[in-house]
Amino acid sequence: MAEEGQRVSFEKLKNFCQQAYMKVGVPKEEAEIVADLLVRSDLRGVETHGVTRLPIYIQRLQKGYVRRVSQITVVKERGATAFLEAHGSMGHIAAYRAMEKAMAKAEEYGLGWVSVKDSGHFGVAGLFPMMALKRDFIGYVCSNSAPMMFPWGGRERIIGNNPLAYALPAKEYQPIVLDFSLSVVSSGKLILCRKKGEKIPLGWAFDKNGLPTDDPFAGYEGGGSLAPVGGHKGYGLVLIHEMLTAVLTGGKWTRYIKSLYEDDPSGIQGTCHSFMALDPECFIGREEFKKNMDAYIKSIKESAKAPGVDEILVPGEPEFRTEQKFLKEGIPLAANTVKEIKSLAISLGMDAPF
Repeated sequence: MAEEGQRVSFEKLKNFCQQAYMKVGVPKEEAEIVADLLVRSDLRGVETHGVTRLPIYIQRLQKGYVRRVSQITVVKERGATAFLEAHGSMGHIAAYRAMEKAMAKAEEYGLGWVSVKDSGHFGVAGLFPMMALKRDFIGYVCSNSAPMMFPWGGRERIIGNNPLAYALPAKEYQPIVLDFSLSVVSSGKLILCRKKGEKIPLGWAFDKNGLPTDDPFAGYEGGGSLAPVGGHKGYGLVLIHEMLTAVLTGGKWTRYIKSLYEDDPSGIQGTCHSFMALDPECFIGREEFKKNMDAYIKSIKESAKAPGVDEILVPGEPEFRTEQKFLKEGIPLAANTVKEIKSLAISLGMDAPF
């Protein structure tokens, strides 16, 4: 295990990220939104999509690969649905605005579905359906991504690990938050392992020849493929998510999307997303739904445990506990991430948050 570098408070790290975005021309409001989302990823223990990505996000803004000032327009709007174009805006901002619109639609119609094309990498998928929890709505998102995987039975990296996330409110218990990509692990996990100098378990990825590998570079950055969740079943969901996003909006298919780490002077990475907000008031009512959620969660957690198991957990519970712990103790950052953040601070003429 690589040595932990530093611990830093949520607010201090968020303020640094916000100032870094503003240094390269991002407006204050948008800088605050994306900084909060970025650092909240680390706060919930999802370090692969947190501030370890800040240097590459800033570099892409500086190179003009991403819009510094977001431009998000409505292509079509009808009833409970909306179709947005992000014009190469930051993925975090495009996703945040799209989920806001889905929630507004749900307020009016009970259901909102918003799809976006020409967006970019948006970090942790689960943070966006979690926005719906503030109104006791159910939230959902799916997205396509840059090429990360071979089709089932193939050897050409033309499909993504296309994530999904749900968030469902409860009353006494914490909300259920299910958030995962359709690869065994994310590409960010392999990148982080490579940065830490760690090997990966066999079963996480294949090299460019289709052979299992324990080398994180060979499994992704070196041209390999992430392994799909559930074999052919995960592969099938990957295709459905592409159809519900890129095919639905006429946006870029995964095979035409460049990764964060590739040069992209087009200025449009092109990631596509779809968001849904659903109001339980249309069914048994928000309060009754939350009570039912509590009863169901309780029944799962109190069910018979396997030998050696102390507690049955539900989706989102580990992240909530991590969040509470890190709010008190500070967010731990890997030594290499600390080094990169310090280098970024110097390049921007800022003080590092350590």
